[in-house]
Amino acid sequence: MKRTFILVMLALLLSGPSSRTARAFDAGQLQTLLSGVGKWNSMRAEQPATAIDLERANLEDAELDNADLNNARLAGARLEGAKLRKANLRNAALPHARLSRATLADADLSGANLVRADMSKAFMKQANMKDCNLSMADFRFTNLEGANLVGASLEKALLYEANLANSDLRGANFSGAELLKQANLKGARLSNNTVLPSGERATRLWASLNDARYSEETERPTVSMPTETPALTILKTVKTSHGATGVPARTEPEKMREQMPELLHAEDVETWNAMRNRNPEIKTEMPGENLDDARLEGADMRGAAMAGSKMDGADFDRADFSDANLSGTSWKRADLMETRFRNANLSGANFEKAFMKNADLENADLTGAILQGARLQGANLRNANLENASLFETDLTGADLRGADLEGVRLFQTVLDRAVLSAGTVLPSGEKATSSWAVMKGAHFEGRE
Repeated sequence: MKRTFILVMLALLLSGPSSRTARAFDAGQLQTLLSGVGKWNSMRAEQPATAIDLERANLEDAELDNADLNNARLAGARLEGAKLRKANLRNAALPHARLSRATLADADLSGANLVRADMSKAFMKQANMKDCNLSMADFRFTNLEGANLVGASLEKALLYEANLANSDLRGANFSGAELLKQANLKGARLSNNTVLPSGERATRLWASLNDARYSEETERPTVSMPTETPALTILKTVKTSHGATGVPARTEPEKMREQMPELLHAEDVETWNAMRNRNPEIKTEMPGENLDDARLEGADMRGAAMAGSKMDGADFDRADFSDANLSGTSWKRADLMETRFRNANLSGANFEKAFMKNADLENADLTGAILQGARLQGANLRNANLENASLFETDLTGADLRGADLEGVRLFQTVLDRAVLSAGTVLPSGEKATSSWAVMKGAHFEGRE
């Protein structure tokens, strides 16, 4: 009860004037759902025609067994660790949803859209996924034993160590799927309508070699479903006044702002950058966004408001976060080579073991930031504020620290070989840097700025 109360209160706090733009979900519906499945299902029974909008809602670890979520909009929703046993998710829209570690045993997801959804390590034993769009979904280490995947599209899905034992794969399309042979197919049902990663139809020999069962059926056309979500389709096909395709025309700012997180999760940097270039007046406001493991090299994130967001393990090499509000963000093990953070607010950010070679952090606010084990060789930290930051085992070889404020910083096992300091550099003691201190650390010293 205590956890439910806290979640409900959080939902209410997010229902202020700006939450609709930033979050997209219906705060009232989220509150009802978190109040209990019984109350939620009663509401659905009384109002069957009401559209359910829980897009990008945070339902992490929520207790949703037997919940009626048919036809619900759950694009980008946070459902990691959620309990969804026997839940009704028929025809639900779940593109980019995060269902890692979720329990969906015996759940009904028939006809659902799960394009690019993360279902790694989920427990989906005997789930009904008939006719599902599972293109580019992540099924690493997922338990799909006995699941119904008849007629499902798994094009370009990731299936490393997925358990598909005794599942029904007749008519499923695995074209371009990765690591199907590393999945457990023992006892799975295949047919001549099952399409293999090679694009060819399954055969009795292939099934036998993979410990699967095989049957002949009346031949049907290969299942093929869209691999792009509606927002992406809109943004990528609209023609501009110049007649160029692939660059979105100016559309209603509110609508495009709501599509921004979806476009980022789709990892389509070219379209994202074109959209930002074409519509510079639209602000990027995505606080608390989860972009863990995203691949967004070269993304234009200038001025983005993303306080509290998570980018652990993400690849933002050569991206531009200049002037962005990134306070309290997490970048553990992220790739940030040559990434620009000029004038960015990174107070309290966590860059543990991030790779930040040649990153540009000039004038950045890094007060209280965690840079433990981060590799900042050749980084530009000129005039950056690093007060009380943690630099334990941080590699600052060749970094530019002229004018940087290091007051209160712990330099335990910090590498400063060939780093450049100046008379304007403030040391951990609060005193100005000196040539003797620089030499002692293996750094260079410039007397003038």
